[in-house]
Amino acid sequence: MAKKILLIGGICLALAVGAVVCLFVAFFVSMERGERHQRQIREEQRSGKWDFGDQPALFAVAQAIVKNDQDAIRAAAKALPNLQTPGRDGTTLLYFAMTQSWRRPELAEAVRTLLSLGADPNYTNGKRDSFAMANAVHASAPVLRAMLEAGGNPNARNEFGEPMILKNWYLGYYPDQARSRFDLLLDHGADVNSAMPEDGSDSSGYPLLLYRTKMGLDDKLAYADALALLERGADPNRGGADGMTFGKMLTEHRAHFGRTLKQPPTEFAALWDWAEKHGIVQPAR
Repeated sequence: MAKKILLIGGICLALAVGAVVCLFVAFFVSMERGERHQRQIREEQRSGKWDFGDQPALFAVAQAIVKNDQDAIRAAAKALPNLQTPGRDGTTLLYFAMTQSWRRPELAEAVRTLLSLGADPNYTNGKRDSFAMANAVHASAPVLRAMLEAGGNPNARNEFGEPMILKNWYLGYYPDQARSRFDLLLDHGADVNSAMPEDGSDSSGYPLLLYRTKMGLDDKLAYADALALLERGADPNRGGADGMTFGKMLTEHRAHFGRTLKQPPTEFAALWDWAEKHGIVQPAR
């Protein structure tokens, strides 16, 4: 009897172990299939097939963009009656080229070619992947310059209604060109008092001056940008929906440096001096 019990127990244990092994194998097979599928999607997105594969004329232009072949772009574009014709989910060719340039700066030339052929930098069909101008703020400075010089609106808003200049530091592409993009937008007429929508976020209604100054504790260059805004005429008295003001924010930042025993960066000191001279903050004691 004991042998039978042991035998049955062994069989049950073997079946249980086998079931667990099968589950693990099925899990890893499923994971591999999922990763393979994701790789395929990413490749189709990079090649333009994802957005334009079902429209041969659009796909031909997209393929030429990916190759950064200007002659091929011009040749393929002749088959299109309108360069604003959308692909999948409303994606436009200019948006595709511009977003591809986020990781491939050489595609600035492809963007310029599309613009020269009549692609409208300000066009949007309301779908997220058609907001080329608003998203040009994440591209390299040469791409942004090309869009602006082609008539792009420096006060364009993204699909969330946010002014593009406030998103200059958001995605982190070409961070060393952030100030160049900032100056380009301002030089081309971006509103120095642009503000975030009053949507209930932690920066609700923040004007550009307040929005950028807020970043100063993590990025000292934000203080230099804030001073540049003031020198260009930004209103230091405009506050956010939460009651935050420029003077209050500077005072809080100064207190933070005091609590942490950190020397305020020179960029902050220059900004504080400006605010003190203009009566925005009380003289430090």
